[in-house]
Amino acid sequence: MCLEVYSRQEIETENTHLGSINHRDCAISLRGDHRTPHERHEEAQERSKTYSNARMSDRNGLGPHIHFSGPKSYQEIQDDMEEELGRPVSLGEVFIKTHTRPDGTYVDRKAEKIAKTYEQNVLDRLNELEADTSAVSDGTSRPRELTTEEKTTIFLQSTERDARGNPYGIGSLKNTLVSGNRKYPGDSSSFQVLEEQLKDAHRKIEEQVAYNERRESEVASREAEQARVAAEQKDKLEHLSLVEKYLRQTDPQFLHFMATHSSSACTTEPIPQQDP
Repeated sequence: MCLEVYSRQEIETENTHLGSINHRDCAISLRGDHRTPHERHEEAQERSKTYSNARMSDRNGLGPHIHFSGPKSYQEIQDDMEEELGRPVSLGEVFIKTHTRPDGTYVDRKAEKIAKTYEQNVLDRLNELEADTSAVSDGTSRPRELTTEEKTTIFLQSTERDARGNPYGIGSLKNTLVSGNRKYPGDSSSFQVLEEQLKDAHRKIEEQVAYNERRESEVASREAEQARVAAEQKDKLEHLSLVEKYLRQTDPQFLHFMATHSSSACTTEPIPQQDP
């Protein structure tokens, strides 16, 4: 088998022309690709044209992919935003920054769709937190704000992904992701503090519920005891009434006794007078 071997100068010249040829293609050239440099250059141009057409395709009516990051990398843009704002910024904020024109409009329909989905999902999450706060507070507490990490998680759920699973629209920032989420200094600890506060609030609510249940149980026990005593007294009165009725009908002495004691109980003794 005859292999064509190129000089170092020929290979460097070829790589300069091809530019976009990857290391695999270069390895093929050294191992025995019998095409001439001109043929490989034409193939590279054809692939470049294909990639360019793909980037500029209509993408199901959403238009070509455009961004305004300029010569800066997405990481540099994020660093500038954090320095300007004095706080960490989420991937969603970087996406909106790099995909918005100076007049405030989005660069294309896909960017607009993702940005609006992200903003709506953030709003939905804030509404959930507000509802949770209203359910566990006395009405004076305010719902907490979303952390940068939470906003980034929401953005990653809102954007699209390519065939390799890379999030759309964040450029080099995809390399900062760990298991799909970016780690920010301080975010984990602040989230833990908020989580502990929420647990403490739930604990206090559970204690209050248990206290209310005990109070209700005590009240129910007292009411049951009062009802029992009242029932016993009623039974005694009914029994005494029945005995009195029987004695009135069968015992004349009882009638005399009742008449005597009833009249004496109603008689008022005169107040004795003292001699002057």
